[in-house]
Amino acid sequence: MSDPQKLNIVDVVTREHGETFADRWFEHSFGTGAITDACSETEIIEWPFDRGDGDELFLGIESEIVQRVVDQLRSTVVETFVRLANEVLTPERRK
Repeated sequence: MSDPQKLNIVDVVTREHGETFADRWFEHSFGTGAITDACSETEIIEWPFDRGDGDELFLGIESEIVQRVVDQLRSTVVETFVRLANEVLTPERRK
């Protein structure tokens, strides 16, 4: 029986890795509309279906809320990713 292949694993997961993870996650979430959809589904603002002039205001408010949430979460996501990735990878590095 052959030995399983060894993975190439970085020595340490860095803040830069965490920033890449957070940025890509948020970019993909914005790209699919997941974050803005989640905000809309809270129903904290009613979409102005009967007024064309309200669309821009609604979207602007929603975008600002979402951007502020992302800004607040980014640092926490980066730190959490680095800590957890290092915890998970440490046993693998010892093999």
